[in-house]
Amino acid sequence: MDVVVGRAYKVSLEALKRFPWGKYVKFAFLFGSASSGGPAGDLDIAISKISLEALGDLLADLAKYLSLPEDFIDLVVVTERTPCPLVLEALKGVPLYVADWDEVYKYFNICQDQQIDSRKLRLLETALETIWRR
Repeated sequence: MDVVVGRAYKVSLEALKRFPWGKYVKFAFLFGSASSGGPAGDLDIAISKISLEALGDLLADLAKYLSLPEDFIDLVVVTERTPCPLVLEALKGVPLYVADWDEVYKYFNICQDQQIDSRKLRLLETALETIWRR
């Protein structure tokens, strides 16, 4: 499968999977419009926690490997502070590389539980009611 990025660049999913992700991260997932095979404004790729220096190296090396300007690659670092809706969307994407499924499951399960609890406790509705009462 190929993805057209920014209307001018074609990126192969197989090429993305062959990139040496293990040099940088424990996991990488393609998500967003590019994961469905349709045209995409950029490549959204969720990755495990990484240092700022390594993030810069990863972005530069990936752009060079794909012959794609860095502006067309959006790396989203998944940590404990990443909003759960984003984590769930990203980790439901296309796995490009996974060295540690336990880490993936940890983030996914924590966020899935948070979403379920939020619905049960009606946290959004309660917050909105509080705002409207002011």
